Amino acid sequence: MKRVDWHLIRPPRADAREVATLERRIDELVQRATEKVLDAEELAVLLDLEELHEERTIAACEAVGAPKVEDDPDWESRAIDEYADTDTDLDLEEYLDARRVEPDCERCPFASPYSLFPLDPCEFSAGALLRIISDPRVRRQVVDTMNAREMVALADALDEVLVERRWEEIVELDAEDYLKKAVFFLRLWARHGFRVRPVATDDEAPILTPGGPVGGSPDDGEPSPVLH
Repeated sequence: MKRVDWHLIRPPRADAREVATLERRIDELVQRATEKVLDAEELAVLLDLEELHEERTIAACEAVGAPKVEDDPDWESRAIDEYADTDTDLDLEEYLDARRVEPDCERCPFASPYSLFPLDPCEFSAGALLRIISDPRVRRQVVDTMNAREMVALADALDEVLVERRWEEIVELDAEDYLKKAVFFLRLWARHGFRVRPVATDDEAPILTPGGPVGGSPDDGEPSPVLH
């Protein structure tokens, strides 16, 4: 199954400036990192740009008011159990202090059930749409970068597919539930001003580092996952 992940692009804060410029410069440096190992100066610039981008944009967890770990009455017991299996230099108290304010993706109602959880709970593995939908117009929308308006348009198109039952069943997943969750994902994040960038992960070039290439998706014969 072709791997296509819908990555969320964070919306700018109300008073933010030059967010589009930051995104373009980050993309340029990431692309350069697939062609050569970034030198120390380039790497420092990239990290600074990413930090600025985070400051000037709204995170998914913030946008939807996602629960924090400490919101769970049993959070301490959970965190202590995690700590026992975690390779960390922090002592237990330091670990608990850090963990309590982190987003609780396991309990978040907005985490996508069709994602590479827990790595990317706010993304959607959309590649199966290319298997179960034959309409070429809808298939093109699946792999196009979308603003909020275009995300709603695709959600409407998928709703039509659902109502008219124009999809093919496949053994890997419940196609009807998958379509409903795709519609929910698109409408939810469009409502909060996010955009979507589809990434064909199987086709991505790895990032080159001094320790060797990182990422990319070599063909190892394994099926692409769509469930977490």
